[in-house]
Amino acid sequence: MFPSRLVGSMPRLFVRVSRPRALWTLAAITLASGAAMLPAMSTMSDHGASLIAFESAGSVSGSQEIISEWGGSGKSAAWWQLAFDMPFLIGYGLFAAGACAAVARRAAKVGKVRLARAAALIAWCGPVAAAADFLQNVSLALVLSGRVNQPWPRIAAICGPTTTILMVIGLAFALLGVVATRARRITKAPRVVGSDD
Repeated sequence: MFPSRLVGSMPRLFVRVSRPRALWTLAAITLASGAAMLPAMSTMSDHGASLIAFESAGSVSGSQEIISEWGGSGKSAAWWQLAFDMPFLIGYGLFAAGACAAVARRAAKVGKVRLARAAALIAWCGPVAAAADFLQNVSLALVLSGRVNQPWPRIAAICGPTTTILMVIGLAFALLGVVATRARRITKAPRVVGSDD
């Protein structure tokens, strides 16, 4: 169980997804949806421009050029990629939140209050990253549907690095937090047979 103070400062959803089974499920969702995107991403690249190029175009002319190069096949692949990106962003966003919440629990257990508080705060990196990714998807969907005007290409270009930075922070903190809260094994001295102890 989480200490009551930490529960009060962290959404219940974060606490629920911090359990090992939930984390494994979220990891599986993330990996499966990420793998499902690969064929669409390959098709996009084969027709002229990669997904990253489209996401980071930033300008109306750059976005129009990419869509023209793609043609019908590349554009259809882009729609499929956006569809599979939805479970992907939900998976990784909640996974990062749950991993940091698990670190908060472990840190509180071993008396590392500052680390526990930091974990409760950094747990928000995952959901905020997922929200930025969702905003990027909405912007790209508008561009694909014919609204190739600002601010959509610019928003998409800004949201990409924002998502990456927040996820790196969240996952790196979770990994380092697990190491920092690892329980030390206490080695007992061998008992001497015949001693009075």
